[in-house]
Amino acid sequence: MDSKEMFEVLQRVKTWKLEMRIDLARRILETVVPEQIPPPPRTMTLEEIQAIMKIDKTPPTDEECKKILEEERLKRYG
Repeated sequence: MDSKEMFEVLQRVKTWKLEMRIDLARRILETVVPEQIPPPPRTMTLEEIQAIMKIDKTPPTDEECKKILEEERLKRYG
């Protein structure tokens, strides 16, 4: 298609309803975009990830968290 033909097509398409122009644009893009990007390979299962994140002791209480934060602030800022 030369530039004259493309110009004529564009002029004709400009007269179409908005929905039809959007549909045409979507269909044109589908011809140049790959069908689907394959998903990345899974290297770990959910159970394996959960096992890594598991801790052997109970989580700290709110008071213990506040104490830990205060100690870390004292280390950093004196």
